[in-house]
Amino acid sequence: GYSVPRLRFRTGAVQSSIGNSAEILRYLWGRYGAESGERAAFLEPTTERLALEQRIDRCGVDLQVWVYYHMLDHRELTLHAWGCNNPAIPAWQRWALKALFPLQRSLIRKAFRITPGHYRRAVGNISELLAETEEKLADGRSSILGGDEINFTDIAFASIMGLWLQPPGYGGGKADTVRIEREQCPSAMIRQIETWSTAYPLCTRFIEQTYQERGNS
Repeated sequence: GYSVPRLRFRTGAVQSSIGNSAEILRYLWGRYGAESGERAAFLEPTTERLALEQRIDRCGVDLQVWVYYHMLDHRELTLHAWGCNNPAIPAWQRWALKALFPLQRSLIRKAFRITPGHYRRAVGNISELLAETEEKLADGRSSILGGDEINFTDIAFASIMGLWLQPPGYGGGKADTVRIEREQCPSAMIRQIETWSTAYPLCTRFIEQTYQERGNS
């Protein structure tokens, strides 16, 4: 489809679907907020949570710029990440990806404005959000916005930032055929990962623990 993720649900005889994480979360809160009470409290779209959600979403685009800036010059790594070694993808699609790689790479460079200047701005935005989150987590809180109970912004933060950290459990087992281990990444990419991991240890631990706890729940 054109949207990831996509929620499909049935109301009576009608089957509907909603795309994009934010819209799905708003539907779930409207559907279950009153019915489930405290069990659904982590979905409540408060003003503070919505503001953080928007920043996390923007950071997701910055991370796409970061990834493609490093990866597009490495054909085999990029094709692997696109699923060319994934047997679940039809063979003709994998063949088409390989054949059309130069065109696809050019389109992505244009769509995401993959330039040195845009890359530097993207890295700055990612680092800024990590630094602010690191400062918040310094008081020992369990949730980025405070409190002992996580909410949807905590999960969103770990999901988006998981792209650069690639913690154990990333992708829930469904991304294993497209996963690129850190040692396989371009050297400049590895250096940036290590820089973020060292500079923001609380964020790193928060991301890793969120994947571990959600994966075991």
